[in-house]
Amino acid sequence: MRLRLMLPAAVLTVVCGSPVFAAPVVVSCAPGQRAVVRDTFVQGESVTRVECVRAQTETPRASRIRYVTRYADDRPRRSWGKSALIIGGSAGSGAGIGGLVRGRKGALIGAALGGGAASIYEGARRR
Repeated sequence: MRLRLMLPAAVLTVVCGSPVFAAPVVVSCAPGQRAVVRDTFVQGESVTRVECVRAQTETPRASRIRYVTRYADDRPRRSWGKSALIIGGSAGSGAGIGGLVRGRKGALIGAALGGGAASIYEGARRR
C-alpha cells in the first residue's frame, strides 16, 4: 500500500481512538478497496481502528460460519427411567444401611429416608 493511501487511514485511526470523538465517521477508500472497522484493546483501553484493505473477489470463509444460539431449555435432561433408578438405588442403599443398624424397622425407615432424599434431589435437578 502506498503512503498516501495509508496516511488518511492512520489519521482516522488516531481520531477514532480518542474518547471525545462521538460524531459519525465517513471513510473513503480507493477503488478496489473496502473499509474494515475493528474494535481492539490497546494498553487496557478500547480502540476502534479503521483500515482500507484490498477487496476480495470471494466472501471470506469466516463469514460463512453459522452460529447456533442455545437457550436454557436446550440443556440435556435426565430421562424418567434414569430418575427412577436413582431414586430406587437411594432407597435400596438407605434400606440396607437401616437394616444393618436397626433391623427390619430400620430398613423401612432407611428406605423411606433414602427414597425421599433422592426424590427431593431429582425435583431440584429438573428445574
